[in-house]
Amino acid sequence: MFTIDEILNNRNPFWTQKGPRNDIVLSSRVRLARNTNLPFAHNLDDFDCEYLFSVAENFASRNQESLKFIKISDLDLHQKRLLREKNIITSEMESGDNSAVIIDKDKDGTILINDTDHFKIQVIKSGFQLHKAFMVAETLDDELNKFVPYTFLDTLGYLSPDPLRCGTGLKVSLILHLPALTILKRISDLVPFVKDGGFQIGGTLAGSGRIVGGLYLLSNKVKFGLSEVEVLDAADDIANRIIKLEDESRDDFFDASRREFEDFVWRALGLLLYSRRINYVEAIENLSRVRLGIIMSVIKEYDLSLVNDLMVKIQWSHLQEYFGIRFKSIVDSDDYRAYMIRSELTKGGDRNV
Repeated sequence: MFTIDEILNNRNPFWTQKGPRNDIVLSSRVRLARNTNLPFAHNLDDFDCEYLFSVAENFASRNQESLKFIKISDLDLHQKRLLREKNIITSEMESGDNSAVIIDKDKDGTILINDTDHFKIQVIKSGFQLHKAFMVAETLDDELNKFVPYTFLDTLGYLSPDPLRCGTGLKVSLILHLPALTILKRISDLVPFVKDGGFQIGGTLAGSGRIVGGLYLLSNKVKFGLSEVEVLDAADDIANRIIKLEDESRDDFFDASRREFEDFVWRALGLLLYSRRINYVEAIENLSRVRLGIIMSVIKEYDLSLVNDLMVKIQWSHLQEYFGIRFKSIVDSDDYRAYMIRSELTKGGDRNV
C-alpha cells in the first residue's frame, strides 16, 4: 500500500516525462463522466455520499499496491491545494469536503468521486497522446462499472446533471505551448476552425483562464451526438493544425531576426538565473521563453523536462513542500520562488549563481 506522502512527493510526474510532440503539447487529458441511480452530485445528502465513498473504497481495495482511496475531508488545506496544483483534483473539490479521489499510480489515472458528477475517470499523459489516455480511461471505466451501475439511456447516452454533457460523457483537453503564435499575434487565426470543430481554446491560469506564458487549454465543447471516436478524431485534427501553425510561426520568428530571438530567450534565462524575488506570472512568462529557446536549439544547457518541472514546482504549495515550510506572505513565496529557480537551473545547467 502506498501513502499520501508518496503521491505528494512523486518524483516522476507526467509533466517531466517525454511524449509525442511535447515541444508544443505539454499534456493530454481525458475525462469520462459517469453517474449512478442517485440524485446528482449537487443534491446528494450525507448518506448518499457515504454510499459513493463505500463503492469507491471497495473498488480501490482490490489492488492496494497501485490504487489509493482518499477522502478530501481527511486532508489539510496544504495537501488539498497540492493535489489541485498537480491536476489530481479540481478547484471545486479543493474548496469542499464531500468528495474523494482514487489515485492509480500505475496508469496516470484518477477517479474523482462526487465532483460535478458521481464519478469522473481522468487520465493525463505527457505530450500528444489523447488516444492512449482514452484507452487507459476506458479500461478504468469498465473496471469501475463492475462495482457500480451507470445511468444510461439509448436515446441520451450517459446521463449528466448538465444536459449538454449527456452522451459519451467524454471531455478531452490538451495543454498547448504556443509562444510564437502569441508573440506574433496570430492566435486569432485559430479561433474560427477551433470553434467550427466544436472546441474552445483559452488560458490555463487557475480561477481566471488568463493566458500566461503562451500556455493554452484546448478542449471539446460539443459532446452530445458524437461518438468517442469522432471526438478524438476531431481533437487530433484541430491539434495538428495548431501544431503546424505554431511550427511555422517559430520558424518565422527565428528567421526574421536571429539576434532578436536570441536576445528574447537569453534575456529571460538571465532574469531567472539572477532574480532574488519573482512572482508566479513573471516566472511562467520567462520559463516559457527559455523553453522556446531550448526547443529552437539556441539554449543548449538545459533539458525540456527541467523547465516543465519548474513550471509546476513554482506554484504556492509546491514551493512550500519543496522547502518544508509554510509561507507567511506572498512576498515570502516570491523570494523562495526566485531562490528555487536559481538553485534548480544551477544544478540543471552546471552554472554557478
